[in-house]
Amino acid sequence: RQGPFAAAAAAANDDDDDNHDDEVTYESSATNANSASNPTPPPQTTEVIVIGSGLAGLSCASLLSHNGIGTTVLESHDAPGGAAHTWSRRGYHFESGPSLYSGFSTDAGSPNPLKNVFQIIEEEPEWITYDRWGTVLPDGSKFAAKIGPEEFGDVLRTHGGEGAEEEFAALMARMEPLSNAAQALTSMALREDAGALLTLARYPRELVDTLRQGQALNDPFGLVMEEMDIRNTFVRNWLDMLCFLLQGLPAAGTMNAVMAYMLADWYRPGVTLDFPRGGSGAIVEALVRGVTKHPPSSVHVRSHVEEILVDDGRASGVKLTDGTIIRATKAVVSNADPFVTKRLLSKARAAGRTSDELNRHMDRLTETDPDKDGGIANLRSFIHIHAGIDAAGLPPTASADFPAQWAVVRDWDAPEGVESPRNIVLCSMPSLIDPSLAPEGKHVLHAYVPATEPYEWWEGLDRTSDEYRQKKDEAADFLWSAIEEYVPNARDRAVPGTVQIATPLTHERFLRRTKG
Repeated sequence: RQGPFAAAAAAANDDDDDNHDDEVTYESSATNANSASNPTPPPQTTEVIVIGSGLAGLSCASLLSHNGIGTTVLESHDAPGGAAHTWSRRGYHFESGPSLYSGFSTDAGSPNPLKNVFQIIEEEPEWITYDRWGTVLPDGSKFAAKIGPEEFGDVLRTHGGEGAEEEFAALMARMEPLSNAAQALTSMALREDAGALLTLARYPRELVDTLRQGQALNDPFGLVMEEMDIRNTFVRNWLDMLCFLLQGLPAAGTMNAVMAYMLADWYRPGVTLDFPRGGSGAIVEALVRGVTKHPPSSVHVRSHVEEILVDDGRASGVKLTDGTIIRATKAVVSNADPFVTKRLLSKARAAGRTSDELNRHMDRLTETDPDKDGGIANLRSFIHIHAGIDAAGLPPTASADFPAQWAVVRDWDAPEGVESPRNIVLCSMPSLIDPSLAPEGKHVLHAYVPATEPYEWWEGLDRTSDEYRQKKDEAADFLWSAIEEYVPNARDRAVPGTVQIATPLTHERFLRRTKG
């Protein structure tokens, strides 16, 4: 499950609240990425085809291109980036993807795998650093402490009460050897074939450190919480929220390796958060450059794949919706979701051209019943609001009283905890970090629920109906209330023509995400 804050599959704009029936024409702000995307038709033959230009697809393609393998990226949207693409409207730059980044602004020893990709391909955005993140608690109290240990003790004493600081300190001490092991090996050295012996051998000391912890890294964090007898309610709630926002599961159900990495990354002295100058589109631009600077590798938008071709037991190419066939001499990589990928293989499977092993693998990937072998329940979807607002009377810079990003928690005791629908809202005002993202005297806002919106609430609705419009208005009202925890009268400040509400149907339509 992808962390909904670290890498939220956020929505493109569906339509705006000034005219619900108007379809939006995208004006992408990732200008360089679009210019680097090849306007000419894709080649008839290439070594590797990558379906989808999300961050994973572009990372794969840029590394292949760096190593001299001709790679063709096919993107069905009119802009590269997948769920991290960006667009502009009336001078406002809107972020559709990740809103929280760390581990990019340091060049030495960063455990962030995307940073490692940038280092290899020698392309990277310029990073702006900041160090505060706000939280609004169910009782209405709020704080925007610096990340890291310097101010978190004050938070624990104020909101956790007696024993909270000591309990958290003991937990950090217990997790330290696991944290060291989790961050010892670069993820770029890990692989699933015999070649792992070659790549891991380059890091003998780090490999030993990791192996010492062995099974403990794969154990659920809930075992550590039981061992340490973590009872403080605020500490438990905080761990649940932070873990869910960053990687998609409450703390108890998460592997120790993930928790160890997260705790070490967020609570080390001097840690900062990073933001790409120009917005997340700058990340996409860097990865696109990493592909296209190595001809004949190329990135093509408006190139929708209809079918993966299979011959003699191997993926041999793709067919586009316009009938174009592109052959791949080495591989086809799918950055589409598993359900879409299975559908792209359906004709080959029906004709008996796919192996039993591949069929079983795709069936397991798309099994959503947790009671069945390999089954994983679908992640829920999102609702979003994007808007430009008038900044008159608002502080000009981020501070403890006015953070650029914040989370709003409505109820710690909700039936499903942090995973309950519309219980947590994430808000971001990126123009407070990078003023170039909005006109002078204005700000740009984005708020959304982190993969907690049931698709079933929206399934089957007619997007032109009054019922759909009413549900969007209700979603907008809910999200505005979270924004207004820090931005007074935010909805009254909205600039006409900039407000955009996105739903699970928007995700499904624009991002081709199965069930949003």
